[in-house]
Amino acid sequence: MPRWSDPAPCDDDERLFECPDCGKRLCTDLSTVSCDRCGVEMQNLSVPRPQ
Repeated sequence: MPRWSDPAPCDDDERLFECPDCGKRLCTDLSTVSCDRCGVEMQNLSVPRPQ
């Protein structure tokens, strides 16, 4: 799997998203994002996972 450059840390008003298929990461202020490479919904890494 290719490793994309990590954009973290994001600006204060942005969230870090990661594609579960290809691993691409993206900082954005949007609440949901789709991967431009895979077309799948990216996961928000800026919120804690449920325990």
